[in-house]
Amino acid sequence: MRPQFADGATRIFGIVGDPIAQVKSPAVFNEKFRTLGKNAAMIPLHATPGSFDTSMRGLKSLANLDGILVTFPYKNSVIAHVDDLLPAGKRIGAVNALRREANGRWSGDMFDGQGFLGGIRANGLDPKGLAIMLIGAGGAGSAIADALAEAGAADLTIFDRREDKSRTLAIKVTQSHPDCRVRSGPATVACKHVLINATPTGMVAGDGLPADVGPLAPGLFVADIIPRPDITPLIAFARSCGCKTMGGQAMVAGQADAILQFFGLL
Repeated sequence: MRPQFADGATRIFGIVGDPIAQVKSPAVFNEKFRTLGKNAAMIPLHATPGSFDTSMRGLKSLANLDGILVTFPYKNSVIAHVDDLLPAGKRIGAVNALRREANGRWSGDMFDGQGFLGGIRANGLDPKGLAIMLIGAGGAGSAIADALAEAGAADLTIFDRREDKSRTLAIKVTQSHPDCRVRSGPATVACKHVLINATPTGMVAGDGLPADVGPLAPGLFVADIIPRPDITPLIAFARSCGCKTMGGQAMVAGQADAILQFFGLL
């Protein structure tokens, strides 16, 4: 039984991002640690862009810090701090988990795609054969696109405000998964089964929709990766249209066990 509070033997894990108040991972993982009887704790760590590289070097030097989760906006740039990039991270070009190896090196991989698939499947949706609109071609969007194509999605349209990013991601996913029709295009839900927001839009009070998607048909499944607030503007709009929805906390829960295995705790 681990102690109720951290002590000198507690193994530390952190989640780094900017902002950080929205993250749900500490609550999820600390409950997992408690259930597993592990003397471990996960804490939120706010690193601003100007201090990110310095913060990462400092964190990696702490002898009792065994792992780091990474959230917006650092899933791409954190690769510079990874010694050994594992297959999914290498294929996607982004990382959201790092672990310290026995030899002191740091390995990194990406679990957002697995987490998203776990979330939608827990909500009764199998992406195989479906047509999907994905908004956002950053680190999380890249991981989700790769996972959806791997899971057998038939058609995937990617929209990003930076068109070069969506085009580059479409090409990359097509190369890895030629059986899925992948393209960069406008944010439209016509003839789509699923709409996904993989951008940070909705994280800050006053945000609107991530894109002008127009009216939503009641049969559309709408997912948002932002875990806080639980009801983002997109989720609220989708519910008003009668759509089934999934919030970002489902993605956090969907990848928790895979990350615990990566950390060597399962």
